[in-house]
Amino acid sequence: MYLLKASSVLLCSSLLFSAALDALRSGDHQPTPAATYKYPPAGLHLPASFMRQLYRRVQSGNATLEERLANEADSVKSILPKRFARKGSRWVVTFDLSTFLTNEELQMAELRIRFPRFLNLSTSTVEVRHAHEFPCPNGTCYSRQLVGLFSASSFVASNPNWKIYNITNLLGDWLKENLSSLNRKLEKEPSLPRRDLPPSNSSKDQGLNGRALLVVFTKVKPGSGLQDKASLLLAAEHSGFVFSHESQETGNPIKAKRNRRQQDLKAKSLCRRVDLHVDFSHVGWASWIVYPKRYNAYRCEGECPYPLGEQFKPTNHAYMQSLVKLYNPDQVPSTCCVPIKTSPLSMLYFDEDRIVLRHHEGMIVDECGCR
Repeated sequence: MYLLKASSVLLCSSLLFSAALDALRSGDHQPTPAATYKYPPAGLHLPASFMRQLYRRVQSGNATLEERLANEADSVKSILPKRFARKGSRWVVTFDLSTFLTNEELQMAELRIRFPRFLNLSTSTVEVRHAHEFPCPNGTCYSRQLVGLFSASSFVASNPNWKIYNITNLLGDWLKENLSSLNRKLEKEPSLPRRDLPPSNSSKDQGLNGRALLVVFTKVKPGSGLQDKASLLLAAEHSGFVFSHESQETGNPIKAKRNRRQQDLKAKSLCRRVDLHVDFSHVGWASWIVYPKRYNAYRCEGECPYPLGEQFKPTNHAYMQSLVKLYNPDQVPSTCCVPIKTSPLSMLYFDEDRIVLRHHEGMIVDECGCR
């Protein structure tokens, strides 16, 4: 299944992160004084290299296992650990898994770890944990659970930088038992103030930052209703880096629509596709969209004649409306020049403490017709 044409595909990732931050911080987009913006946490650049390569290979159509899964999944998330520490022969990597949704089905999970050189993996164990922080009367408390453990020598692939572990079954079994409770009400061990937790920058963690990454491939469960939602609007609403004040920068939509209608009335050419260049810095979204900064969305412009010919790809209803218009001009309006075929746009953007790569459907007009 090639979801670039068929469905909303969600991929959590990072692409061109450093360049994007440089652009954002250098003032490519200057927010209005009333707007409030958050820049992503500095640690988000850690998975950039792998996810940038994944993005590019997906775009180029290469067919490695990860690219095939990326095209077959609805979602791929790259998740940084909350902590990664060595405790004797155990390597403990901790993630916040409470962001998984009950309407998602796990397809595959990869844990990537960069161990120190010359480590004897045969005597080492990897321990995966879940931890979630939440407010409590005594301050910030946490819940934590063991997800599973395995031998460090059980990797399925490796390269000079990473050892790659397939933890699909391990994570899948844990999610089946715990996901519903995580989404309803977090089950927590005896609540302890955050001060009782070892700080993430303790000596045990020194030198271990950036050495672990969880890559999760998921699909939206059929019947969940998410397939029909406007994916880009949802992304904007849930992004932690864009706020409602940005809507002030977009101007008056009613006035803009009126101006476009006036321009269309002046146009005497027939229905066709024309350019529509979108610059996200001009619509107040530059603070959370990393890539692309701009693209050609195209749009449909022109008149629909009556009766309609096949070149305008009318539906039966549109053709009948054009016939009625021909014989009774005052009874019905003309059909409208509208997009009849669209394609997705791959977009990279910030989502709270993650970076998301998603192929948002219906972003580019491929064909226009009269409907």
